[in-house]
Amino acid sequence: MYARAVAKMKFGKYTEAEWEIIRELERCEDDFEGWMMMAELYANHFHDLAEAEQTVLEICDQPKTTTSQLSIALHRLADWHLKFAEDPDAARRALQIICDRLGGTHLAHMAQLRINQLPATADELHEQHSARPIPLPALGDNLDEPPAAGSEVDYDQAVEMATACVERLKQDPNNVPAREKLARIFCERLNQAELGIEQMTQLLGMPDQPEAKRAEWLSATAAWHIKYLQDLDTGHKSWSASSGNSRRALRLMPPGGVCATNAHRDRYG
Repeated sequence: MYARAVAKMKFGKYTEAEWEIIRELERCEDDFEGWMMMAELYANHFHDLAEAEQTVLEICDQPKTTTSQLSIALHRLADWHLKFAEDPDAARRALQIICDRLGGTHLAHMAQLRINQLPATADELHEQHSARPIPLPALGDNLDEPPAAGSEVDYDQAVEMATACVERLKQDPNNVPAREKLARIFCERLNQAELGIEQMTQLLGMPDQPEAKRAEWLSATAAWHIKYLQDLDTGHKSWSASSGNSRRALRLMPPGGVCATNAHRDRYG
């Protein structure tokens, strides 16, 4: 149905692709897929996030839009707010619409889980993007080598960052990004591996966390047990658990990145 539009996009002819989508929508004006493609075009290629948002919000108000379509559209809108505007507050507002309209449903529950994992500010979002991964030490690594000592300035900065995380957790103990960041600061910056692992253990005890995240936390815990505590036995057990979670995460991953969104405001009046 939208093959001509897709072909135009592949060649970078986005304005022509927009017109092809509009032609199809004139034949079927409430087609979710068409409005989704339009919103994607506005956000990804025209860099017009306001128009994309308006499109999504309008399609969500259409009577024929299903609850699952509404959820898909607003999750994608949240993605755009994070990716293009680096605006966690706007992403949170988009997801809150799902909670408000579909309260008590599985879709609302999943939206709330994602809200709980959003960074509180743009600065926190930047920190997440620049966070250094913690790989499991490879065979042959010198696990007995102590962590490199940082400067006094680095240490003081780490203490300030840890204190800020603690304050955020006092306000919301379920703030996943803050607790994860605190764990990494304890281990990597403050040489307090036991406290860092304790924070990771609390994260692993939280219900309904994504399998991929659990695998990441278990892998980090394994690395810390081995590198900082020289506890090979516990480290290997954590690594085995993380491998199992990684396999489950792959099985749960949807085939392809099909998304959806929808809503339309005529750009040409």
